[in-house]
Amino acid sequence: MEKLLSKFKYIIIVLLALIMIYIFSTQYINIKEVVEDKYQIQQQLVEKNIMQTVNYINDAYKIVEQQLNQEMREHSEVMVDKYQQNQDVMNWNLEELQQQFSGYDIYIVDQDLEIIKTTYQEDLGLDFSRFGSFATVLRQRMAGSEFEVDRIDLSTQTGEIKKYSYMPSPDNQYLFELSVSIEDQYPSFQSLNLFKDATALTEEYAIVEDISFYSVEPLEHQVAKLRNSKKPYLNPDVPEFEEELARQAVLQNDLQSSQGENGNNDLRYRFFPVLVSDQENEQGWNSYVVGITYNDQIMQVEIAEHRRLFVVNIILLAVLFASFIAVVVYLLKKFEHQAYHDKLTGLANRKYFTEEFEALKQKADSSGSNIGLIFIDIDQFKAINDNYGHDVGDRVLESIAAKMKNNLKGEDILARMGGDEFLVALSDLNSKSEIIKVAKRLIKKLNGDLIIGDRKIKISVSGGVSFYPDESRELEILIKNADAAMYKAKREDDDLFVSK
Repeated sequence: MEKLLSKFKYIIIVLLALIMIYIFSTQYINIKEVVEDKYQIQQQLVEKNIMQTVNYINDAYKIVEQQLNQEMREHSEVMVDKYQQNQDVMNWNLEELQQQFSGYDIYIVDQDLEIIKTTYQEDLGLDFSRFGSFATVLRQRMAGSEFEVDRIDLSTQTGEIKKYSYMPSPDNQYLFELSVSIEDQYPSFQSLNLFKDATALTEEYAIVEDISFYSVEPLEHQVAKLRNSKKPYLNPDVPEFEEELARQAVLQNDLQSSQGENGNNDLRYRFFPVLVSDQENEQGWNSYVVGITYNDQIMQVEIAEHRRLFVVNIILLAVLFASFIAVVVYLLKKFEHQAYHDKLTGLANRKYFTEEFEALKQKADSSGSNIGLIFIDIDQFKAINDNYGHDVGDRVLESIAAKMKNNLKGEDILARMGGDEFLVALSDLNSKSEIIKVAKRLIKKLNGDLIIGDRKIKISVSGGVSFYPDESRELEILIKNADAAMYKAKREDDDLFVSK
């Protein structure tokens, strides 16, 4: 046997080397495919998220528009009635009208398309004749006899989300315009921020270089880029290739893509329409396009890194060393976990709870939220151990711990304090009533029958609640108060008692 091995040792070495090369090369190919799939999935998630945000905002605006359209028509008719009584618009008391039209600004536009009187003084003297196709639309509206209302849109000058309506005077000498700030009228809309979501996605996914929004006007299809914090909020200075992609996305009503370079980075552009106006029915309304720039160099760098690791692995053949490191890391993590967690239930122990509570306090202080501490004790647990044995008692503790984890948020902290006592920290809650509501729901979930093997054991628990920061900023005091409340709940035969 030894002679056979000696004779073929080089062949065996070559075969082992080939096997190693095959294993590592297969691994590299698989990793390359995984990396490509990862970035493809990220791209899909980014586009899905941004489209969902746009559609959600659009749906919300549509609901609001139904109410505003009726209000603006009624206010415009009031102005027409006033004009029939007094055609000297320069002597109108617009402030008095504005009090009647709560939340609205009023504009009077003359035949030269100049704002000659308004409650929004920054726009006084604004000449719409300089706005190309929009001036054409305004002239048509002034020459008509119908009330016209625009879709909710971005104000170029202020960056506010506004809605405008137009009503010509009976003699077609003036155009009465109304505007309303959506965020002022409906404060809840302040949380609907496309730019904020786009920034969050750009920061979360390295492959996303930029997410931009483009406005395409309906007649000449001129393109402007929306800006979040710099006037003008519609910037017409758009690179030519971006302008063409945005324009074609609207004209084709379909995705437009292109490749490009920026320094050493390979960039990929995907422009897709999100709100496209029907020219026949929505004259004067802009269409909108989302343009996402992906940096494919990020993926190539990651693939190149895996390729480098592949070569290094082939050269070093460091399987034993890597295994050794893996074992060491595993043992260290295992020891660390044992130092901070309860062996039976896997829950955090008191030491780990204390450290995590400090981080929870900082978060609560910065956000102005409350933390609720619930001290929970299993009723008559000693009787369970005496009647069924400690093995069953252990299973009860494990089941109770599992129930708690399943009924708490990931941000909440759960620990076993010892014996049959547990401690819960509820985070990100705005009021005591919310904390009490969650605590009651948790206690209710824990009460009831447990099936342990072939036994059905009736379980009831008692809980006490204390509040950070109202009662104290010190954890030990909060635990003491919650513990005292829990014992009071036991004495009064109640499930839950709140520390006063």
